[in-house]
Amino acid sequence: MSRRGDNIHKRSDGRWEGRCISGRSDEGKAIYKSVYARSYAECSEKLKLARCGLLSTSRPITVAELYRAWLLGRKNTIKQSTYSSYTNLFESYISDPFGEKRVESLNAFMLNRFSDELLHSGGKSGQGLSAVTVQAVMILLRSVLEYGAKEYELPNPAKNISLPKAENAEITLFTPFEATRIKAAALRSDNYDLGILLTLYTGLRIGELCALTWGNIDLTGQIIHINKTLFRIANPQQTAPKTVVVIDSPKSKSSVRVVPLPTFMLTALARLKRGQPDSNYFLTCSQGYTEPRSYALRYRTFLKRLNIPYRKFHSLRHTYATECIKCGVDVKSLSELLGHSSVKITLERYVHSDMELKKRELEKLWSAL
Repeated sequence: MSRRGDNIHKRSDGRWEGRCISGRSDEGKAIYKSVYARSYAECSEKLKLARCGLLSTSRPITVAELYRAWLLGRKNTIKQSTYSSYTNLFESYISDPFGEKRVESLNAFMLNRFSDELLHSGGKSGQGLSAVTVQAVMILLRSVLEYGAKEYELPNPAKNISLPKAENAEITLFTPFEATRIKAAALRSDNYDLGILLTLYTGLRIGELCALTWGNIDLTGQIIHINKTLFRIANPQQTAPKTVVVIDSPKSKSSVRVVPLPTFMLTALARLKRGQPDSNYFLTCSQGYTEPRSYALRYRTFLKRLNIPYRKFHSLRHTYATECIKCGVDVKSLSELLGHSSVKITLERYVHSDMELKKRELEKLWSAL
């Protein structure tokens, strides 16, 4: 066995074991119990919690204890936004009904009933949660229970649970006439409005746009380097303030990408970039950023000024992707331009060609026969 400090050693099965005193016998002898982990760092963190009585030793007993062990194993490998999302889902929906229950007491019927209750009467209003939210809650719970089965040989009642089917939200698009109006107005306006046009012709996410600096924009090469995103999350420290702004790498490795700049925007961008240091944010032309919620309000005002019916900011990205498909951009290239983690996502969301496109494609077949 390989041994390191803090009473932690590596076992022959590849796991790390940490030992701590959990009590004393009647004779005053120390009683030791163990925590296990796949890495030294995780084992050290678990040992600290066990010593404070915040983590069960040997094997987690309750769902809350198992969740803390599961989260510790991911803390150093997931983004702050993901960590915050897990914490929020557990505290909001799982902790109260299951946190203090023993893992052995759960069964598939109980979990399926819990899923149905969330769907039909969950949430603060009691009106039920969306299928997407219920899916996220149940996937988190299933992952925690699978971890318990693998690491601690606990029963896994989540093996046979079913997830609610989430309906794909209807994609709303801007018409060609509306896109033309947006283009004409934005090219004559400031950097905030130009950001809307930039999204319509590059498919950037709102967080990526808010994090964009002038150093990311290469006018000579006519490309944008997308390597950051900006978002607001619940404060991981659980202290004031309740939420914090985070600037981090995008949601997946594939979201770090290079996107071509439309030629017709170069003159307007060059005008705004004059004298701007690379560290200044594109939207504010200063060292201070604007966050997505504030920018979404500016976007709403922009559409109202043009008498264009409101659509979510993400509709700009949807419109860009759909027009790319119509113009014959291959799905693999489009997936890379959008920063999707797989081509499957692009296919499911955007390759649902309309009747006119189907007719054009069939015309090629008919003329060839």
